[in-house]
Amino acid sequence: MIKILLLAAVVTALAVWQPRWFSRALRWLEAVTGWLGRRPRLTVALVGLLTFALHGGLTLVVGRAAPHIHDEFANLLAADTFARGRLANPAHPLAEFFEEIHVLCEPPNSATPVRMSKYPPAQGLMLALGQVTVGQPIVGMWLSVALACAALCWAFFAWLPPRWAVLGGALVALHPVLLKWGQVYWGGAEALLGGALVAGALGRFVHGPRAADGFWLAVGGVWMALSRPFEGLLVAVIAGVGLAGWVWRQRATLEIKTLQRALWPAAMVAGLYLGWQGYYNARLTGDYFKFPYMVYEERYAVAPFLVWMKPRPEPAYHHALIREHFVGYAREEYDAQQTLGGFARQTVVKLKRLARDYLGRFYVLAIALLALPWVWRRGGWPRFAVGAVVVFGVLVMQETWMWDRYVAPVGGFFFVVVLLGLRQWAGWRPWGRPLGRAVVVLVLLGCLGQTALWMKSRRWENHRRDWDYQRQEMMARLTRQGGQHLIIVRYGPKQSVHDDWVHNGAEIDSAPVVWARDMGPEKNRRLLDYFAGRTVWLLESELPVAQVRDQMKTPPQHELRPYRP
Repeated sequence: MIKILLLAAVVTALAVWQPRWFSRALRWLEAVTGWLGRRPRLTVALVGLLTFALHGGLTLVVGRAAPHIHDEFANLLAADTFARGRLANPAHPLAEFFEEIHVLCEPPNSATPVRMSKYPPAQGLMLALGQVTVGQPIVGMWLSVALACAALCWAFFAWLPPRWAVLGGALVALHPVLLKWGQVYWGGAEALLGGALVAGALGRFVHGPRAADGFWLAVGGVWMALSRPFEGLLVAVIAGVGLAGWVWRQRATLEIKTLQRALWPAAMVAGLYLGWQGYYNARLTGDYFKFPYMVYEERYAVAPFLVWMKPRPEPAYHHALIREHFVGYAREEYDAQQTLGGFARQTVVKLKRLARDYLGRFYVLAIALLALPWVWRRGGWPRFAVGAVVVFGVLVMQETWMWDRYVAPVGGFFFVVVLLGLRQWAGWRPWGRPLGRAVVVLVLLGCLGQTALWMKSRRWENHRRDWDYQRQEMMARLTRQGGQHLIIVRYGPKQSVHDDWVHNGAEIDSAPVVWARDMGPEKNRRLLDYFAGRTVWLLESELPVAQVRDQMKTPPQHELRPYRP
């Protein structure tokens, strides 16, 4: 770390001493981006293709990540379900043994007799695409990020001069948070794709509305609804307000027929989405207007989604670990924000987490944001982009929990704002010296450095062989061994709620390896009778809390042993 800081200090000092050297480097880069900027379609395609290749190569070099958090397993279940041509799986007769966090898993006689992820389907659909085409769900993540980066580049061309749009395309393709989303299964890129389409379509719409602009505006809104509905709705409303304001200002010259031609495709796309969403809800929940997420929260959650909402009564849980997740971890996060001081402290925590993810490990992109007061003073649509990010940020801070993927829908406007800031810096010439251009080069070098550090840390993480890798290796070993196996998992009282071994695919009964929760010798007898003929194993786990475990260089090793009732 000290070496990195010393190197950064030396390069910064050199930039202040000889800014013209850095200005020449930027001029050379502008020659390349200028050539590509005159070919926007080619540039957008190249950004998408190169991003896809980058993620494929990164997985081959660093190694494929094992699913770790509950969200990833829920998304993989959705992918496996979609890949088999179903919207949901029928409830299992022994559903209580297979309950998973973030998965609707009710018995056959319940009001919702299905087993399926509670999440919107976009992430599962992209994973299913990878599973169906090449047998690897992770390929769907590469494609998601590639499409998101291409859409961002497309949006930049609507908001910025061409050479800056090209530079932005390269910047997002190498951004650590997008690199991370392409290597894990928890999503983010899908919502970013929708937000980028909305930002790009809005930027084009206000320069002369066309049917294509209305179409992509609606497609982006629908894709946000299929990935992050609440945050996507906020972005859609903000964009809608901006669009309505523009229509009002142009009312004297804007022809109604022109506006109708531009919005008619959007209305058709929105109508198709509403019909499909109602059908999807009905298949999973029995109610056209009730999302699976809502049903799941009513069944399990105590802490509400927004900090100012009232908590629900504690329901009956079958398992101590699941109860601890909702009554312990989730409720504690909610309770910590019920005072003004607690809300302020947690807001700072959320902002720091998002800043580290989106601005980089060393907050390099924060330098671009320092120029935003001057961007704001320019007025017009640059001011709208800045305002959209700020308003969105204020609104989402009302959410009880906050992670990088939650704010992905506003990513299109956010990266536009970052590029507007860098462009503002490029024109800064105090005492006739091109210090602003040197600052731009320093930011770009810092971004490359952050990307390299992220890749290094990712490789270390993948080679630690934590519990998630051990779980994957157990399944591979038992599958090679042949036969059918049942693993009963018994947790100790200190088990982290974030590290759960019990997850299964869409087909439980025919799976070579089935994971089930221990419910005591008497209740387990039903499980053993149902899966008679399988080799039964016991896995005992008492992993410490995640924050402590992550500091361990050698994770605890787990072994299977024959189950004895």
